Amino acid sequence: MNAHQIMRGNMLEALASPTALSACMNLPCRPESVKTARDFVADQLTCWGHPDLEYAATLVCSELVTNAVTYATPDPSTSECVVVLTLVPGEALIAQVADPDPSPPVPRATPSGTLAEHGRGLSIVTQLTAHWSASPRPDGKGKVISAYLLIAAQPACAAGT
Repeated sequence: MNAHQIMRGNMLEALASPTALSACMNLPCRPESVKTARDFVADQLTCWGHPDLEYAATLVCSELVTNAVTYATPDPSTSECVVVLTLVPGEALIAQVADPDPSPPVPRATPSGTLAEHGRGLSIVTQLTAHWSASPRPDGKGKVISAYLLIAAQPACAAGT
């Protein structure tokens, strides 16, 4: 399946897979939560035997949690975000970050200058994932950003080796 063919339906189908494994973590919307989220993702992928996904998944989650922290309203000290990882073996990792801000994310044009500190998050998420989307939280109190990362197919062993 080519990345451009991945759609929200693929993600929803993967989330409903009977072979899916999930893990989640609640975090306060504070700057130190970004590192905690990265550590959670790395540890979970190691546990699931997928260190190959660590770079992309930790970066994607880091960017999404950074956005949750940056736009936390009204009081960042009492706001919370949730990081959910769902692994569908042999297919995909779905990383989701729920936050209390109902405003949809707005991708920005790539900032001029390679040293820009802000405005690159969703561009990075777009580059590292096959698909991402935003939807309202089921409880109506914010949004969920879902990112679909494909698992690279493992090459078949050559006969007789």
